[in-house]
Amino acid sequence: MGKHRSSTGMDFGVRVAAVIERGGSLLLVRHQKPDRDPYWVLPGGRLEPGETIPECATREVAEETGLDARFSGILYVGEFLREGRHTVDVTARMAADGKSEAALGNDPEVEPGSEPTLRELRWVSVEELAGIGLLPVQLKERLLEDASGGWAAGEIYLGGGRR
Repeated sequence: MGKHRSSTGMDFGVRVAAVIERGGSLLLVRHQKPDRDPYWVLPGGRLEPGETIPECATREVAEETGLDARFSGILYVGEFLREGRHTVDVTARMAADGKSEAALGNDPEVEPGSEPTLRELRWVSVEELAGIGLLPVQLKERLLEDASGGWAAGEIYLGGGRR
């Protein structure tokens, strides 16, 4: 999905990220975009119009990591605000099927023939996570805080489904 501009000219979107854990490590992806330092994030991306949060998380995990994963709840909701941009960040807990190995995927929003933005995929232990520049910073802090509980999802997602 392209960026959505509201009538105020502000870029507004919902980003859904996925916490996928294996043996106490989290799956992260490293991005490199033009005119920006590389950065690490949880696999994820923008929610498409008409798509539910679980559908978005499943699609983004498949696109970026090649894994089949099922939605098991919402961990966190946050916001990013700066001049001209407002993003609502939803972090979902996903369970990988365990039958396949993660492999670096792609970002379908990148123009054909352009340099890919996804550069690396890595399982990161909690100890390693402390030293990695994961964005957003508040999410990294919360992931470190909640690591001992295994990033268990609460029952806060009420669905909404299709009407």
